[in-house]
Amino acid sequence: MRIRTDGVTWQEIDSELVLLDLKTSAYLTTNAAGALLAKHLTEERTEQDLVDALAKEFDIDVERARADVDAYLTQLREKSLLIER
Repeated sequence: MRIRTDGVTWQEIDSELVLLDLKTSAYLTTNAAGALLAKHLTEERTEQDLVDALAKEFDIDVERARADVDAYLTQLREKSLLIER
């Protein structure tokens, strides 16, 4: 999976990220964890890749990282910002 790039722009401000879908005007704001995940999703990644990256970067347990990744991916899906293969 990866973040859709066509018609999508983003801006990082103080380690937070704002993603904007120019076609639908839908937007998503993220904290530092979401910004990290978005950067990883510029390339094809698995959910486990994201869980591992989040756990390592923020020194959190895998269960917490998995819950955070699930919540983030749900938001991306709701905004049609995620391409899944």
